[in-house]
Amino acid sequence: MPAPSRRRALLLICAVAVAVATNYTIQGPVLGFIRSEFALSSADAGLIATAFFAGAAITMLAGGAIADRIGPRGAVTLGFLLVTIGGLGAGLLAPSFPALLGWRIVGGLGSGFGFAAGAAYTTSIFDERGRHLAQGLYGASFLLGSGITLAYIPVLAGPSGDWRLAFTLSALAVAGVWVAWTLLAPGEERVPAATRARAALAIAVRERNTWLLALCHMCGFGMAIVVGTWVTLYLVDAFGLPIAAAGLIGSLTLVTGIVARASGGVILEGGMKPVGLIRAGLGLAIVGLATLALAPALPVAIVGLVVTGLGVGLPYAAVFNGAAASVPRSPASAQAIVGWGGLLTAVVGPPLVGTLLDATGDFAAGFLAFAAIVLAV
Repeated sequence: MPAPSRRRALLLICAVAVAVATNYTIQGPVLGFIRSEFALSSADAGLIATAFFAGAAITMLAGGAIADRIGPRGAVTLGFLLVTIGGLGAGLLAPSFPALLGWRIVGGLGSGFGFAAGAAYTTSIFDERGRHLAQGLYGASFLLGSGITLAYIPVLAGPSGDWRLAFTLSALAVAGVWVAWTLLAPGEERVPAATRARAALAIAVRERNTWLLALCHMCGFGMAIVVGTWVTLYLVDAFGLPIAAAGLIGSLTLVTGIVARASGGVILEGGMKPVGLIRAGLGLAIVGLATLALAPALPVAIVGLVVTGLGVGLPYAAVFNGAAASVPRSPASAQAIVGWGGLLTAVVGPPLVGTLLDATGDFAAGFLAFAAIVLAV
């Protein structure tokens, strides 16, 4: 692929990642308004995030296998379209809580279908030199999308907390990115793959390294989503911040993760062994989550947010390029298995934190529980 086409392809796949990821945490800043409107418990409110990632979990493995069969670009296009439809439905056609969950599932189905295809597309547009940095930028774009919602959704919702308006306007912007991707994204160079989608997935499933990397990613992306879902309410309840300020400060984990994912790619290009970078990230995540749980004052909590962001971000390129390298005949399938590990925490985590919040009255138990999970990994 010529250099100008590579740059355009990287720019567009990163734009797709940003757009898709706005759906990850879009509910966070307005969760209090949604909870009040539908008279939800904290555990029920956590299901709004869970619904999206449950949908993604259903289709991610199939999406990776199909991408290995038909090529990543088409799989990204189809998945991204479903994300757009789900976002518009959540804003325009969700008069009840079950309807809102249903549209979140639709968006999640598309996200899961296209995620591993996007990672495989990113890998395919670069040779060995530059591949780690490109993957890091792709991963950083997801955290950028997750983080910016914490800043702009309170503005779109306004003082009245009109979350439907905020969801709709955000989804219209996502639709614009889908049009740009569909019209302008270059086709990828094809590589030899397994002959059928099912065969591609079977090859990846048999590789032990993909499952180890999935556990590591469970402590990266999934933890970022747990924090992103609850951080605004955590800062409002624990430190009395206004919701807009809490959203801005709460985005620090995801903003730091953006830098960390891109930096992880640069560090790997510099020659650091992937296993060392992964271990460093896990250690930082433990420290950051424990700090959030035990923070006696806002400045300490801010340190916890930043350290957590570093921990969940640094290993990204090592994890996903490692998966592709482990199974060169089925790279998207291997990356889908790794992505599925991250979804596990994203599905279970938000309602678990909500349940512990209902039981204990604060966030310490939830954050400490996840710090223990990372320590076990």
